Amino acid sequence: MCRVLGQDFIPYLPGVVPPLLELAAAKADIQLLDDEEQAAQMDAEEGWELIPVKGKYIGIKTSILDDKHTATELIVIYAQHLEAAFEPYVVNIMDTIAIPGLSFFFHDPVRVAAAKAVPQLLNSYKKAHGDNSPQLQGLWERTIDKVLEVLKQEPAIDTLAEMYQCFYESVEVMGRSCLGAHHMENFIESARSVLEDYQLRVKERAEDAETNAVDGDDYDADEDELIAIDDDQTLLANMNKAFHAITKHETAAFLPHWEKLLPYYAAFIAAADPTQRQWALCIFDDILEFCPGDASWPYHAHIIQPLVAGMSDAVPANRQAAVYGAGVAAHKGGAPWADFAANCLPLLFAACAVPNARSDDDVYATENACASIAKILHFARQRVANAQEATVAWVDTLPIVNDEEAAPYAYSFLASLVDQ
Repeated sequence: MCRVLGQDFIPYLPGVVPPLLELAAAKADIQLLDDEEQAAQMDAEEGWELIPVKGKYIGIKTSILDDKHTATELIVIYAQHLEAAFEPYVVNIMDTIAIPGLSFFFHDPVRVAAAKAVPQLLNSYKKAHGDNSPQLQGLWERTIDKVLEVLKQEPAIDTLAEMYQCFYESVEVMGRSCLGAHHMENFIESARSVLEDYQLRVKERAEDAETNAVDGDDYDADEDELIAIDDDQTLLANMNKAFHAITKHETAAFLPHWEKLLPYYAAFIAAADPTQRQWALCIFDDILEFCPGDASWPYHAHIIQPLVAGMSDAVPANRQAAVYGAGVAAHKGGAPWADFAANCLPLLFAACAVPNARSDDDVYATENACASIAKILHFARQRVANAQEATVAWVDTLPIVNDEEAAPYAYSFLASLVDQ
C-alpha cells in the first residue's frame, strides 16, 4: 500500500508505525537448557531453534526474530518511498533498531534488513534537513562508526557483503568529503582483514582440488562450495563498489590509505582467477578517474602494466575494465598520463578486432575500447604521432549500440569531426 499510495500513505503512519517499531525492536528470547528431555520438548514446539553447546542447549525463539526481520524490512520500504515525510521516525529507528540490528548476531536476516535500512534512513533525513545540515551530520557521525565497526565483526560472508553494500550506499547518500581520515583508516583495516581471509579460502579450495588430482579423483565442487564461491564473488563486487564510492567522494585524500593495500592488488592481478584480476583493474580505474593526474601518477608503476596486460585478457569483463582505464587516463589524467594513453592505441584497436568482438560476451569490451580511442584522440591528441590516420581507423570501430555510458564519448567526438 505504501508503494502504491506514495505520499498519500503519510496519514496512516501514526497508526501503522508504533506497532511496527515494537516488533522491530524486539529482543531475542533465549533460554539455556541443561536437561535433554526439556530440550527435546522445546524442539518439538513450533517457532524454536535449539543449538547444542558443550553438553547444554541454547533455545532461540525464531518466530520473534522472523517478525523482527519482517518489521525491519517494512521500515526500509517506508523510508525509501516516503523519504522526507518519514523523517519524524528516523532518529528513533536509527538509534534503537537499525544500528543495533547491524550486530544482532542471533539472526542473519535481521542484520541484512538493518543494513538495508541505514542508507534509506540517512536519505530520508537528508531530504528533510538538507545535505550539510547539523542534524544530518550528527546522525551520520554516530552511524558511520557503527557501520565501520561491523565491517570488522561480521562473521558470515554473505551478510558481510550486505554490510559493504550498506557502507557504499550510505557514502553515496552523504556525498563528498563525508569521511574523515580515521574513517578511511578503519575501512582499510577491515578491507585488509577481509582480503586476507578471502585469500586463505581461495588457497584452501585450490589445495583441496590439488589433493583430489593427486589421488586421481575428478574434482567436482559440491553445492556448498559453489555457494561459498558465489558468496565470495558477491563480497568482492560489493567491496569494489565501496572502494569506488570512497575514491569518488574523497579523491586524492584516500590515496595514502589506499596504498596500504597495494600488495593485495599485485597478488590479485597475477591470479589465475579472473574475478580477482577484475577486482584490481576496476580499482585502478577508479584511481585514474577520480584522482587528479598528478596525484595518481606516483602509482603508475603499479597501474600501467596491469592495464596493458588486461587489454589483451581473454576474459571480456577484464578486457573491458582495462580498456576503460586507458580512456580514463586520457580523459582525467592530464599531462602525466597522456603518453601512456597515446601508447595504448594499438592495444585498443586490437581489442576492437578480437574474434567475435560483437558477440554478447565481448561487445561491451569492444565498445569501451572504441570509446577509449575517442577519448585519447580528443584529450591526448597532441601525443599521438599519427592522429589523423588513427582517427580514420577509429571510425571503423563504430558503432556503439549497447553501452550507454561509453556511447556519448564516441558520438560527441564523431560530431566534432563532422563539424570540422
